[in-house]
Amino acid sequence: MKRSGLKILMLLPLIATVGFGFDKKLSKEKGAMGIELPTQEWKLPAAMQEDGYIDESKMPKNSKYTEMVVLGNKILNETSKYIGPTAKNPKMRYAGSNLSCSSCHAAGGTKQNASGFVGIWGRFPQYTSRGDSISTLEDRINGCMQRSLNGKSLPLGSKEMKAMVTYMQWLSQGIPVGAKIKGQGLIKMELMDRAADPKKGKIVFEEKCVACHQADGQGLKNESPEGAYYIFPPLWGKDSFNTGAGMHRELKAASYIKANMPKGNPDLTDEQAYDVSAYINSQPRPVKAGLEKDFPDRRVKPLDAVTGPYNDNFSQKQHQFGPYKEMMK
Repeated sequence: MKRSGLKILMLLPLIATVGFGFDKKLSKEKGAMGIELPTQEWKLPAAMQEDGYIDESKMPKNSKYTEMVVLGNKILNETSKYIGPTAKNPKMRYAGSNLSCSSCHAAGGTKQNASGFVGIWGRFPQYTSRGDSISTLEDRINGCMQRSLNGKSLPLGSKEMKAMVTYMQWLSQGIPVGAKIKGQGLIKMELMDRAADPKKGKIVFEEKCVACHQADGQGLKNESPEGAYYIFPPLWGKDSFNTGAGMHRELKAASYIKANMPKGNPDLTDEQAYDVSAYINSQPRPVKAGLEKDFPDRRVKPLDAVTGPYNDNFSQKQHQFGPYKEMMK
């Protein structure tokens, strides 16, 4: 065999590895739990209020379990006060921004199609493509601490970590382990034929978003010392989520926005959601180091992952904004 032919044969395994994009089938295989249960209805405990706080008068008195559930609820709704920049004890300042967990997981994780926590306790441990590994619920929380809250991990044995997990377990009672819930996670959207357009997104932002998030995107602070630091969170800037957060990905952010924004009256079209997501994520924000190490198995790396290396020949801009239909082909 000629030397050139031998070289081609030697390269074939490498070509097979890097020549294809996201493998949806492989991703499902890696995440398979082998559990087939009927999808459960979304249901909240009787003590859960519409605003995302617990009516403590409906909880068992003198109960250590109640104490931890209530603490976990307050940490998620008022994160900055308990484990963030405004915590009285400097050693408890784990979150790097003044966002609350509820800034994304609306009303303490009690709203459908807003990354809610109902039933989530029984869905872990689970496979996560970001690390190509099995993650516990505590791992998932710390992923948010490092990325969405731009901070550092909570100690696994800390009272605060135990409180958040206990609260999520309380929200999940009565739901079979492994079962999915209607409204859990985010909605699925059709992929567009065109790339998301930040310029069009700016127009959507000015028409639909500034009333809450302000013209500069920096949100509206709570002037009261009680409650969450922000009434409406900043969408970019130094006090927002960093570039490693799920909300920095086009498809994830668009799905969240489509289902939930404007707050109380979500009425954006798919295209408006895609475009305003692109606009928001074109703005400056904290940079997460080491993102090139995410998704070590590139075959299951999401199409909208903003940082390479990738498993295809599409540009970084295409991964950030699409068009994703073309990429899926």
